[in-house]
Amino acid sequence: MNSKFYRLPRGCFLILFSLVISCSLSQELQKPEGQRFLQEPSYLEKLARERSKTQTQSHLELASLYVNYENPQLDYSRALQEMEIYLSLTPDKAQAVEFQNWLAALRQMDRLRRERVRMGETNRALQMRLEELEINLEKVQEANRNLRGEVASLKEINNKVREMIQKLETLDRQMEERRGLIK
Repeated sequence: MNSKFYRLPRGCFLILFSLVISCSLSQELQKPEGQRFLQEPSYLEKLARERSKTQTQSHLELASLYVNYENPQLDYSRALQEMEIYLSLTPDKAQAVEFQNWLAALRQMDRLRRERVRMGETNRALQMRLEELEINLEKVQEANRNLRGEVASLKEINNKVREMIQKLETLDRQMEERRGLIK
């Protein structure tokens, strides 16, 4: 239970940390402006697909664009993919502390995103199960009301039968007394 309590502050810390890192990374990379910003990812993706000297740098720039605050379509998962590709292409350059911190923050954000999706699915499944149980509860309550009605009517019948038995016993005693008087 304590670990769930600390997940939110840790996640917030990682997001804040990633924003600080993105500011420092964006100082190193050229920042696209206006309409060019929307066209830059496709251009860099094209460069990243080509086998050239700019391929590795294109992956790093793409990662930076995917997490840039001005980007209307933020994509942390794609940024993580691009950074991991950059890491695989240039393991020596990727050993910088700043890069490793940024990569760790994106991995944590991706893990939290997957966990949030999993929890959403679990929540939907639990809500459906709750609805089923509510329907079953209503059916059981209705059956319980019906059974209570039957029990009440059976008690009435039972009481009437006892009264009749008592009357019959009384009548039987009276008849025995009369037989005894007649003999």
